[in-house]
Amino acid sequence: MSEVVPRRALTYRRDLDGLRGIAVTAVVAYHLGVPFASGGFVGVDVFFVLSGFLITSIIASELEAGTFSIASFYDRRIRRIVPALVFVCAATTVLALAFLLPDELKEFASSLIATALSVSNFWCLRHSGYFDSAAETQPLFHTWSLGVEEQFYIVFPLLLMAAFKWWRGRIRTIIWLLFAGSLFLSMVRLADHPQSTFFLLPTRAWELLAGSILALGFVPKPASRLLRDAAGALGLLAIAIAVFGYTSKTPFPGLAALLPCLGAAAVIWAGQGENTSARLLAAGPLVALGLISYSLYLWHWPLIVFANLLNVEALTELQKLAVAGTSIALAALTWRFIEQPFRRRGAGGFTRPAILWSGGVGLGSLVAVSLILISWQGFPDRFSQQVLDLAAAESDSSPWRAKCHFDGTAKGKYENSCVLGEAVPPKIIVYADSHGAEFSAVLGLLAKARRESIREITASGCPPAAHFAYPRRVACARYNENMLAKLVAIAPATIIIAANSHAWTNEGPGRYWEGLRNSLTALSAAGHRLIVLGPIPNLPNHMPAPATVARWTNRGNDPADFRFSPDERFPGVDANLRSIASEVNATYVPVAPALCNDGLCSAYLEDAVLYFDDNHLSVSGANVLAKKLLVPILWPENKMAGARRR
Repeated sequence: MSEVVPRRALTYRRDLDGLRGIAVTAVVAYHLGVPFASGGFVGVDVFFVLSGFLITSIIASELEAGTFSIASFYDRRIRRIVPALVFVCAATTVLALAFLLPDELKEFASSLIATALSVSNFWCLRHSGYFDSAAETQPLFHTWSLGVEEQFYIVFPLLLMAAFKWWRGRIRTIIWLLFAGSLFLSMVRLADHPQSTFFLLPTRAWELLAGSILALGFVPKPASRLLRDAAGALGLLAIAIAVFGYTSKTPFPGLAALLPCLGAAAVIWAGQGENTSARLLAAGPLVALGLISYSLYLWHWPLIVFANLLNVEALTELQKLAVAGTSIALAALTWRFIEQPFRRRGAGGFTRPAILWSGGVGLGSLVAVSLILISWQGFPDRFSQQVLDLAAAESDSSPWRAKCHFDGTAKGKYENSCVLGEAVPPKIIVYADSHGAEFSAVLGLLAKARRESIREITASGCPPAAHFAYPRRVACARYNENMLAKLVAIAPATIIIAANSHAWTNEGPGRYWEGLRNSLTALSAAGHRLIVLGPIPNLPNHMPAPATVARWTNRGNDPADFRFSPDERFPGVDANLRSIASEVNATYVPVAPALCNDGLCSAYLEDAVLYFDDNHLSVSGANVLAKKLLVPILWPENKMAGARRR
């Protein structure tokens, strides 16, 4: 006897388009930096549940009727996904040619190939985390979710076909086991493998399978209007809590993804009969947004990226509204003139061979253009040599990062930290997150010139704060516990403390500051001389400084005139660091006086770009600041001009 409830052909439900409208609005609002939508990224998870439900409903009903064809299924998927994707990617490529620098254009081209081949989630995994500022420079970064869905579409229909044919009595068990296994994998891998957990299908499949479970009738339909109303209301509430309550610091997906996914599932489940939530979701504006949601999702991110690339400061509210409005307008036009014609069959529509041919040509053309862009090195002749030299500062990071910079897990051990300079016991230690890596490289060269050495203890995402852990780097607490135990046991030394404190101030009321105070107190009590570096001003638009200064110069400006407003949190962070340093009798070294004047800061001094991204100093920048700020303290008799670049 079948475990699957026989289904009629899926009927159109306006409430599902309304739910799509909410999901895409949440994503766009989050990407535009709307404060109250700090968890809007969960809109993608709502899309996953919806996709799983709709796709499984179609496949299951056709399998029950004996009409399912894998060729027909992929024909529908190609019609739905490829035309708009190719069109938006082609338009984005034109913008990329106009505005991206050579290295940026080559990286864009590689992402375009990954998008065309439905593996952009793997590309994103290799290049950046979803919540990292580097993602904000990639116009096609948002296509990672399409990669996840398309990989699911390749595997799941074949699995369901096999289950219907050979394991019909075990379909329920198979799907529930896959759901539970994927969810369990997502939970256990999140702490030590946050990026792969976020981007890859094995740890995301459970979200699509949540929709499949509903589509296959494994959860009985709600029997009463009261139950449907309650489920729909609770589902919308769960999604709202995630959208308004989560932040980029929430460990995700893992257990946290259950809230929006179960919320979406509850709304879908309740909508199998009349209920209040379904009636609200069927409102015209939400349905209209839902209908264009795919094209809107495709358009909004490239427009945001290019708007940020062309601005020195963060986007104003008016500019954000303009980007949102342009995205909606382009999405509506794309839906009307690209999506709809290609989805039509029969008279006036596209036949299956025509769809396969045009889809193949479109995707193949994207790959071909990408290969040309890469082989021609991003067409550097579009820019002057000065602009190219400025942009090259993006590679001006510490040469010791690969060998000496820890990855923010408990694997980082004191014994494995690097000693830079001469082969003598170090008297200077840099204990920091990633903001200390370039200072370590420069100080290592300075120490070597004096026949001395320094020890580098730096780790990505792990500020030197006791018992403190960034939610996506929970191992940082153990890492710092191990490091502090070693540092308090060694002979007194000079320890330089540096951190991207801007990034950690939102982690609970005072948790970061308390952890930093505890670390400095312990180190001071152990007899170490402490030097606390002030915060590095962050660029407000999260764009890499080298490319931003290069584009500024390409418009006919002098790079020395480039100025930016520091992050609005800067004064508070500076004051807190100064106060804590005073409490533990540490020497406080503010960075702002060397970079900023009249509320504006420089990213270019002494013929060098000072950053290699939006917040990390380049080696050149660290050299400039080390000469100005640290050398007089560490080596007061030193008269060297500074460290020479490698």
